[in-house]
Amino acid sequence: MSTDSAAALYAQALQSTAADPSLCTVPWGVCPEHGGTLKARARATEGFDSWCTDFTCFNVWPYDRLDAACTEPATHTVQADNGDRYVVCDGHARTARAQITDGQVLPA
Repeated sequence: MSTDSAAALYAQALQSTAADPSLCTVPWGVCPEHGGTLKARARATEGFDSWCTDFTCFNVWPYDRLDAACTEPATHTVQADNGDRYVVCDGHARTARAQITDGQVLPA
């Protein structure tokens, strides 16, 4: 992901937080229990399927959840070192804890 696209996604998350602070602001989906473990594929007939790749999880969705904005309830706040904050769900918080280096994941 380029720096420009990451910045654009971050700006979108900040706007979404202002629009509805009760929902996760990340513009892509995750497994609500396991975070960034989704796979998606086009169906042979029409549409998509998505599923969690964690071997203990049986979550499946009848749409491309990976490329859809997250609609899970916000449960955590990600705070960047520059002070910007945005709200995320449990799944995105789990992923953020494992991937961010300049910031914190805080309970909401």
